[in-house]
Amino acid sequence: MTLMQLEYIIEIYQCGSMNKAAQNLFVSQSAISTAIKELEDELGITIFVRSNRGISLTEEGQEFISKIHPLLQQAKEVELFYSDKNVQESSRLSISTQRYPFCAKAFVEFLKTQNDPHFRFGFKECPMGKVIEEVQTGKSDLGIIFLSDITEVFLSKLFHSKNLVFHEMKRLRPHVFMNKNHPLAQKKEIPLGELRKYPFVIFSKKDESSLNFSEEAVLSQTIDYRQIIYVNDRATAYNIIAHTTAISTGSGVLPDGYYDPRISAIPITSPVCDMQIGWISKKGEPLSEKAKEFVAILEEQIKKY
Repeated sequence: MTLMQLEYIIEIYQCGSMNKAAQNLFVSQSAISTAIKELEDELGITIFVRSNRGISLTEEGQEFISKIHPLLQQAKEVELFYSDKNVQESSRLSISTQRYPFCAKAFVEFLKTQNDPHFRFGFKECPMGKVIEEVQTGKSDLGIIFLSDITEVFLSKLFHSKNLVFHEMKRLRPHVFMNKNHPLAQKKEIPLGELRKYPFVIFSKKDESSLNFSEEAVLSQTIDYRQIIYVNDRATAYNIIAHTTAISTGSGVLPDGYYDPRISAIPITSPVCDMQIGWISKKGEPLSEKAKEFVAILEEQIKKY
């Protein structure tokens, strides 16, 4: 059994015609027919049945198709990975971040500066635990997260155990996100205790009891939320907040065009722990030039606010 035979089978299946498949693959119909017959004999199955109405899969063929699809996909991924060996390492960059609009803006601004003929860039929004895992395993060059006075000790120990280092960019007072018609929307600052009256939108995670990995700025502080709404993505959170009295908390850094304009961000009244916004990387491993470019743009974006 060869990859070529498997590719022939998929093409015939998609075209519904051996003749059309042969044209698409630039081979003769007899060559395809012979290759399929040899494979059927080798495996002891019948993959296609021919009739006046064309060619169709047998039950064995349907089962076979389901098994070879993942193999061909993996083969294409391997081919793609090694097909561009002339791409320099500096043209590769992978970023993981908690769900911050200013990070998305920084990545877009980074893309605007690129003129390389070839590059492989990645940008992932994911929970804090996943950001840490991505950087620790080398899947991402760096990750953007926040610490607070409450979580700093735990996370510092975690970073040490995983050979990571945290680079603080800025300390920010947490803000409350709410719709512009919310009962609290006209306040200049909002005491922490007033938040407990309203549903609180939280990004769900594997261990919802672990407040050290919270994405919400004040979730780990001393406040009893009576109503909690778990979501998985930023767009859903925005829609819930924009249409209800639900609230959430975060950095308050909302660049124009990268957040829902129906939402306001209002500072939380002190005393409340500052958010320490920063990025993590592997200890002792220098950043690539592309990573340095991104970090410079990221720091520029966050310092504007």
